[in-house]
Amino acid sequence: MPGLRRAAASGEGNRQSRPVHLRLALEELGPTFIKLGQILSTRADLLPPAYISELERLQDRVPPEAFETIRRTVEQELGQPITAVFDSFDSEPLAAASIGQVHAATFPDGTQVVVKVQRAGITQVINEDLEILADLARLGATHSALLRQADVAGLVKEFSWTLRSELDYRREAAHVDRFRQAIGSDSQFRIPRVYTEFSTRRVLTLERIDGVRIDQYDPTGTADTRGATIAARLVAATAFQVLRTGMFHADPHPGNFAVCDDGALAIYDFGMVGAIDDQLRDRLMLLALAVSERDASRIVDEVALMGALPSGWDRHAMERDVSLLVSQYIGASLRDLPLSMVVTDMMDLIRRYGVQMPSELALLAKTVSMLEALSRRIDPDINVIAVVDPIIRDAMRQFYSPAFWIRRYRLQPLDALMLGATLPSQVQRLLWRLDRNDLTFNAHVADLPDLLRNLNAMVNRLVFTVMTAAAWLGTIFLYRGVDPDMTAFPGVLFLLAFIVLGGMVAYGLYAMWRSAR
Repeated sequence: MPGLRRAAASGEGNRQSRPVHLRLALEELGPTFIKLGQILSTRADLLPPAYISELERLQDRVPPEAFETIRRTVEQELGQPITAVFDSFDSEPLAAASIGQVHAATFPDGTQVVVKVQRAGITQVINEDLEILADLARLGATHSALLRQADVAGLVKEFSWTLRSELDYRREAAHVDRFRQAIGSDSQFRIPRVYTEFSTRRVLTLERIDGVRIDQYDPTGTADTRGATIAARLVAATAFQVLRTGMFHADPHPGNFAVCDDGALAIYDFGMVGAIDDQLRDRLMLLALAVSERDASRIVDEVALMGALPSGWDRHAMERDVSLLVSQYIGASLRDLPLSMVVTDMMDLIRRYGVQMPSELALLAKTVSMLEALSRRIDPDINVIAVVDPIIRDAMRQFYSPAFWIRRYRLQPLDALMLGATLPSQVQRLLWRLDRNDLTFNAHVADLPDLLRNLNAMVNRLVFTVMTAAAWLGTIFLYRGVDPDMTAFPGVLFLLAFIVLGGMVAYGLYAMWRSAR
């Protein structure tokens, strides 16, 4: 691969070039692996910062597909000639990526739209790649305890679901509609309308909203169009999405945002959307409160409740490290700290202790870091925490609302009644099995296969050493019993056997010592 050779020829050291090699390899392997790298770039809880930074640079821009192929796809999906639907349809795409490309078009009534069209044959290519990834994940998990701990098979399964969802533009259309409903009549934001009657699994037709790309926007202007206002609006939009709708735009790069003439923020491309449930959202707000209060014990509690802890995790050690981390923030206002620094420090700690965080949370952490970087390009003086803090505190008022607790526990009386109805029969069956001495328990120990494998290897080394030592000692007794002439063939044979078996005993003892180490 030419890209890999160029990276190897660079002046970077081997350790520094490995992330570069990984990125170049994924780009060479095609769209599925590029998407995999982009997803992995959101998992700061799994990969070191050097790999995260390099995977963020993955690009899936490819040469556009021939317009005749695009025309056939549109006509097949819409069931009529392209000229019957659109008054004009630009043959040159506005943007081209590995899965699809976007074209400008106009309806007969003059309405300007953009049409997102999927590449021909891309579904088959991605399905084949996903099968290969699944096989590699199963093979890796079989032979590596580290990959099993990271649940690589689960990650590939989740990635497969995400990528296959991107292949169905109807899902993206549903996301757009939900976000439009969430913002309602708020004039600060613009989300394109979906033309459902001209959208299918492989074609998505959206309202065209013109504006200046957010990183090319002139920050001077009125109060509503200044850079500081636009940057704060960008941050507030994501905070509102997370805390109010449970969904958030998870791909905040500059090409997905534009500033309209009136200063409204236009948001595009809802192919990658994150979602968190009510319980995780509540835990996030409590974690934010614990961080603001610098309560190390509560921070550990919230992290433990949100993630899957590895067996044998050391709570006291983790709490000590959190205390050391929090001590760095003492004397500084939390509002003066970069949010990305707080998130990065927390993710480093989570990765160090092997805590498996929900993928939604990892995606949110990545989105927050990207969002802060983008907002600082617009307004270098922005304080993201200062913008988000009042939104979080406003959302936390729900914990003091009786309506919130009534809604949260509205099904609890029903659950209690159902438990009361089934409990007597369950207790009766339990007592009956106890009376017959027929009660058994099944336990699953996650690390038992590794433990048995290591124990088996240790026993094999011990048996090998004992048997070799016995043979070594046997040569000594045979030599003393036979007492051959050391210059004759039997004497030389005994000497060679003594040396070889002695070396094998030494090797066995060394292997046992090294295993114990």
